[in-house]
Amino acid sequence: MLVFYTTFHLSHRKYEEGLAYLRTVYIPAATRSGQLQSPRLQRVVHEVEGAEGVSVSVQFGVSDEKTLQAWMCDEGAALHQELVARFEHEMAGFSTVLEELDLI
Repeated sequence: MLVFYTTFHLSHRKYEEGLAYLRTVYIPAATRSGQLQSPRLQRVVHEVEGAEGVSVSVQFGVSDEKTLQAWMCDEGAALHQELVARFEHEMAGFSTVLEELDLI
């Protein structure tokens, strides 16, 4: 199982709108196909001093890299374009893929 997360930085001016968008549009669309599962939304607690906004993380579980790549090429690319068109420079993000390891 992989964990795919994107940290978004939203301007203070667009924070509430961006959060609503992630909750009502982005996350439902990202999970619609079933390729991404178990969505979570978190706020980054320790912000950089003097930052011009707030950071949040959207996290999903995904079965394997092939499934993630398929999602990124199809649904992910379309969602990214929609997000950029809507928020322009008011929201930016970066993604990370983690592999879950056993504790023992």
